[in-house]
Amino acid sequence: MLVGKEAGMRRTKCEAAQTREAILDAAETLFFENGVAATSLSQIAAAAGMTRGAIYWHFENKVDLFKDMVDRARLPQEAFFHDSRHEPASVRELCEKTIEALAFLASDERTQRVMTILMFRCEYVGEMQPAMARRESADEHMRVEIARIFDHALSNRATGPKQCDARAIASGYFCAVSGLITEWLKSDHAFDLVNVGSQLIETLAADHLEGA
Repeated sequence: MLVGKEAGMRRTKCEAAQTREAILDAAETLFFENGVAATSLSQIAAAAGMTRGAIYWHFENKVDLFKDMVDRARLPQEAFFHDSRHEPASVRELCEKTIEALAFLASDERTQRVMTILMFRCEYVGEMQPAMARRESADEHMRVEIARIFDHALSNRATGPKQCDARAIASGYFCAVSGLITEWLKSDHAFDLVNVGSQLIETLAADHLEGA
């Protein structure tokens, strides 16, 4: 009897997980096609083949659903710093990790869709303001870590000026890579992201790669 109960509980948990994934899949598709503001929970429920009640069983509101949809994708911030046992310690490692992140983005359709939603399909006002704050926090963490890497490189340079602002260099690096990704997504993949990205990154970091 206990075995039967345990099997039933496992089946219930599995079904609940499948329902949750179906809701997230429907939300991702509709957010991508129509935008976040123009998509209602009723539309998501209909696309998933269930009721609004099923959505509220798994998610508090649309913002909560949006957050979990984003969490399923591996975004560049995570690929830069959280995919290995340690964060990049040198400019060379930073460049390599950045190119790896671009390569993953170029190969993973879910990440492409979620990045497109974040950049072009979401108005960060009203109920979506918390999502913007979360994104800004992740971006700031990335800038801080990149600045730390460049600051270390500058302080250990044998030649050349050391009074450069590592924070400014990091902001330029971040903006260049972010702009590259934005243009690639906006242009519907009109150029080779990894090839162009590799050349851009090598050029940006050239002064700091010697001995890195």
